[in-house]
Amino acid sequence: MALRGGVTGVPDMVERKGSLFLRSDHMNYGRATLNSNWHQARESEPKDYDINRSEKRNLCKATYSRIGNITDGSIPNTTYQDHSQEILMKRDFQEQEDRKQMVTLETVDNTHIDRDVGAPKRGYGSVLPRHHPDYNKHHLETTHIADFTPPNPDYEPAPEKPPEFPDLSDAYKRCHSQFADTADYRRPGRNTWQDESGIYANTHFKRQIFKQTNPIPANV
Repeated sequence: MALRGGVTGVPDMVERKGSLFLRSDHMNYGRATLNSNWHQARESEPKDYDINRSEKRNLCKATYSRIGNITDGSIPNTTYQDHSQEILMKRDFQEQEDRKQMVTLETVDNTHIDRDVGAPKRGYGSVLPRHHPDYNKHHLETTHIADFTPPNPDYEPAPEKPPEFPDLSDAYKRCHSQFADTADYRRPGRNTWQDESGIYANTHFKRQIFKQTNPIPANV
């Protein structure tokens, strides 16, 4: 028995091709010798031609003369033959012209579909299922209109402002401060000096809405 790496007492258990080690699966043994792959050899039996048992080997012969457990000599179709026979199924999917309809365009006016059969027309126990009356209804109302209706039914919205109504909304806009935003990159204009006049673009609109008052009482 060889030793691994020259160390005394450590056997080399590596399986090598051509060795007579019983764990080797590269040699052909008899049925009495049970090596590592003896069960695989049993599963392959019975063989129609065993190359190891014949007196004269003939590599032109096949190991099995059958496919699976078919012993009558019939061979199943190949994949190509199976797909090629699908053209014979074409007639099964063609439209049948001899089919007669129970109701046609000429007899639909004489049919009595809504006849009284003694069962409710809708719901449980009806003969034919029917859709809800609101099946195709389009719900176009918004959530605000559906859930937040005005409490007073006599409420009338305020009339819209006339076109000549002055627009003073700029008075509530905040402009860039001339004192706090002196170094702001959004300061408009081409000039480089600082404007500290206190007059902004919406000053004219602010004076129309916020009237100036005298904070000092007149009786002082």
